[in-house]
Amino acid sequence: MTMIKTTLAEQAYQELRNRIIQGRLPEGFRLLPNELAVDLGISPTPIKEACLRLEADGLVTTSSRRGMVVRSFGETDVEALYAARILIEKGAVEAAFDAGRFDLTLQKKLAETLAQHKYFATRHSLDDLSKALHHDRAFHSLLVDAAQMPIISETHARIVAQTHTVFVSLPGDYSRSVAEHQSILDAIKAGERDKIVQALTTHLEMSRRNTLHQVAILKARKSTPA
Repeated sequence: MTMIKTTLAEQAYQELRNRIIQGRLPEGFRLLPNELAVDLGISPTPIKEACLRLEADGLVTTSSRRGMVVRSFGETDVEALYAARILIEKGAVEAAFDAGRFDLTLQKKLAETLAQHKYFATRHSLDDLSKALHHDRAFHSLLVDAAQMPIISETHARIVAQTHTVFVSLPGDYSRSVAEHQSILDAIKAGERDKIVQALTTHLEMSRRNTLHQVAILKARKSTPA
């Protein structure tokens, strides 16, 4: 693919970020600027710039032996990500509710996103999963963005991207989160602040436990001799 010259670094960043989140560039994958430049039809310089941004996003790490690679997430990383998500999302939802921003327009957007999430959440393929996770991110982003605090929204987007990078490398059924999202939306429609916060917190805690369980299983499989 050939990119628009004026935004090469930005487009390279978006393309590589999408590939990582969608699982097309798995954990441990070496990001070689020369090879990626050929793939994207550009020079290595914007690829290097894009990789630096991905490193700042927490999606890429630098290894003295292998150079830049797609980051691997362990149990400690997962715990930290969910601790941050719970703090951010709980606070944002409380602020948005208190400001009266969970109106019918937002409720409609949440319902539309949830319907798309449900449609793709069967996980028959990696493509289905990546689309389901896209709508999962959209649902949570709508909740956080309703607080109208851009810095919080930007931080949240980076954290959720990292979380979903973990998801695409794990086995499991993520359609469970559809029902939990529905509970959050039902509480919003009912206009009950405490129930919204409780439904959101329960959902994130369930997701945290499930993700930790799957990470532990994957770790055990990797340590078992073939």
